[in-house]
Amino acid sequence: MEGITLAALVYLAAFISSMAGIYGVMTARSIVKLLISIEILFNSIVLTASYIGVVSGADPGFYSLLLATIVLTIAEIAIVAAILILVYREKKSLSTDLLSEIKG
Repeated sequence: MEGITLAALVYLAAFISSMAGIYGVMTARSIVKLLISIEILFNSIVLTASYIGVVSGADPGFYSLLLATIVLTIAEIAIVAAILILVYREKKSLSTDLLSEIKG
């Protein structure tokens, strides 16, 4: 592995995980699987952005913005999980077919 650099490995990992996230979004039949796929896709973007920040020598403002983005994602996960619990209690299913029925 003499020819492979750390940058190539990080970008390869981000590319593979983003492709896995996109595939999961396109094929998910459950709302939970859809949420997990979206989070995998988002984490690959954060991985790429953080590595670009390390390589380019970004200032602390960049990292604080990145950290704020991660915190907001955690809040979004908590809110969506609460909504999923309420939907499951009401409909007894978490199929993506329910998305067209749920309005409000």
